[in-house]
Amino acid sequence: MIKDYRMENIRNILLAGHGHVGKTTLNESLLTAGGALKEPGSIEKGTTVSDFDEEEIARKVSLRTAVSFVEYQDRKLNFLDTPGSPDFIGEIRAALHIVDAMLLVIDSEAGTQIETEKHACLASEFNVPRVVFVNKMNKENANFEAALESVSQKFGKPAVPVWLPLGSGSSFTGVIDLLSMKALKFETGANTPVVVEIPADQQAEAKAAHERLIEAAAEGDDSLTEKFLDNQTLTTAEIAKGLNEVIIAGSFIPATCGCGNLPACASALLDFMILTLPHAGQRPATEGFAPGTEDKPLTREPKPETPFSGYVFKTLIDQYAGKYSFFRVLSGTVNTDQDVLNVNVNRKERFHHIYAMQGKKTIEIPQAVAGDIVAVAKLDATRTGHTFADPGQPIQYPPLRMAQAVYSVAVSAVKKGDDQKMATILARLCEEDPTLNFYFEPEAHQSLLSALGDLQIDITVTKLKKRYNIEIERSVPRVLYKETVQKSSSGHHKHRKQSGGHGQYGDVYLELAPRERGEGYHFEDKTVGGCIPKGYIPGVEKGVKEALQQGAVAKYPVIDVNVKVTDGSFHDVDSSEMSFKIAGRKAFLDAMQKASPILLEPVMQVKIYANESYMGAITSDLNSRRGRILSMGTGQIEAHIPQAELLAYSKDLKSMTSGTASFEMAFSCFQPISGRVADNVIKQAAILHGESKEED
Repeated sequence: MIKDYRMENIRNILLAGHGHVGKTTLNESLLTAGGALKEPGSIEKGTTVSDFDEEEIARKVSLRTAVSFVEYQDRKLNFLDTPGSPDFIGEIRAALHIVDAMLLVIDSEAGTQIETEKHACLASEFNVPRVVFVNKMNKENANFEAALESVSQKFGKPAVPVWLPLGSGSSFTGVIDLLSMKALKFETGANTPVVVEIPADQQAEAKAAHERLIEAAAEGDDSLTEKFLDNQTLTTAEIAKGLNEVIIAGSFIPATCGCGNLPACASALLDFMILTLPHAGQRPATEGFAPGTEDKPLTREPKPETPFSGYVFKTLIDQYAGKYSFFRVLSGTVNTDQDVLNVNVNRKERFHHIYAMQGKKTIEIPQAVAGDIVAVAKLDATRTGHTFADPGQPIQYPPLRMAQAVYSVAVSAVKKGDDQKMATILARLCEEDPTLNFYFEPEAHQSLLSALGDLQIDITVTKLKKRYNIEIERSVPRVLYKETVQKSSSGHHKHRKQSGGHGQYGDVYLELAPRERGEGYHFEDKTVGGCIPKGYIPGVEKGVKEALQQGAVAKYPVIDVNVKVTDGSFHDVDSSEMSFKIAGRKAFLDAMQKASPILLEPVMQVKIYANESYMGAITSDLNSRRGRILSMGTGQIEAHIPQAELLAYSKDLKSMTSGTASFEMAFSCFQPISGRVADNVIKQAAILHGESKEED
């Protein structure tokens, strides 16, 4: 049975870092050292707590955030083990909404890699305190000092060691704890370190580092600063208190080190976390607003006696057990069999059971208090990003801030009749992963699956086949080109048809002019003297809008034009709205053909993250893609690139950089194209519309 914990005894810690730095292995050691496991699980054997999905086991890599916990020294420490792949950075973004600290795991040889740098930047964006664990100190080329230097350079904050390594590579045996000024030996198979005196040959180094740490910690508290300046001795508790405050302030990055596969090392890390990391009660009041009214701000203090509220940061759909909604209790207390309000859908939900999660294992608890992270099952209306609240005193929190998808494929079921089933299951998978998006694009007449990278798409397709026996075909999405005009012109069409009885008559003159990019379409009625009765003007506009759907160049939609109806004529008997619709459509096409029509292509603003060694290859590749570089910085490039050149960029960039680089993109603008590029687009459009080259 899990104990009841006060907020000050709860820690919520995000394990982040580049892929393959040892986060999941460290998590296993933390659970073992904390008594939650008898022995660590194995990634190779597929027995770890956090990598329990069949795809994670098969690929031997974390693909989503897993929640686990330990009860240690009368505290509850919740760990969120996150993926290191850029394709799943959405998992880290979601988790950052609800954690109190980030433990950045860094490889002792590679130092700060590109994804670690991105994770650190995200932590700053969400105001989440950061500490560092330099892992794998037993590697042959381990270099603690170089790793710390990379942290200082990449994070823009000084890295201050809290531990120093005892040796490195094959000679690594433990660490010097600069808080207690004792050496901690990490023996294989032991769950706790052996405390010994600092070796004589490292005492001078340790003393100097201890003084630097005290000076840094004293900055967090005026009374400690005063004691430090008076040359008074600070106790371990006082140094830890100062460290806690500077960690929250983010003035420097405390750094530990060791081997994440040793539970004895993890035990020392647990002690460090309890002493220095912010507890749940130190979280600032959470800002929200009155439900449905964002201009009426509300806040909730993270206290058990305030009205209940919670934030859903993750959804897990188990093939057999159903859906779990993971949330942090941001304020108040919630009990089993209690009714709460899902504010986003204005619907009451009953928490029949509340669970503490140990990977996929559920442990039922009677209540959850402010600061804890728990899960509830089978809430059909609840989605990631939703707010739970006391029905009598509701509050709504802002939605998740997620990254935009950068890679899309067109999908269709191989078997006839499976399309609807495919759509239903993909919608469910998108519910589990908010960075995955499935939708029908009417302009392209394609169903599109969008994600943060090709790995995310591959895993989704594999799930469809393995779990649901649905095979899908993938193809390249069609680029949504547009058309516009470059100069003003006039157009005219008289629609006249007589076939017995009432005929058809509509006569329209109009003027067409370009508008600034992004201003869209505008229609004006400038007729005078009743040349076209007001009742027929809507018919003219309907015809113009029909013509806008298929332009004169390659039958792509027309944008950014101004249309004025200036003159025309009608027939008392034969005129109708339909007649003027036909006349309006053909008058527009007549004017467009005279107005120097051009093709426009969508251009994306792209931000690329990569190691410096790959920058030359990336910039050369961007030039070949008709890209225009806007800025370059340390490990980053911003550029404008045509969307047509980015359809396979996720794969190409990974291939070019050995899987280390990633990118983000958002729509920027439409830009004209001409020459060979435009000719190819027109040819492809003719094929798409079933036309021959001669007809075009």
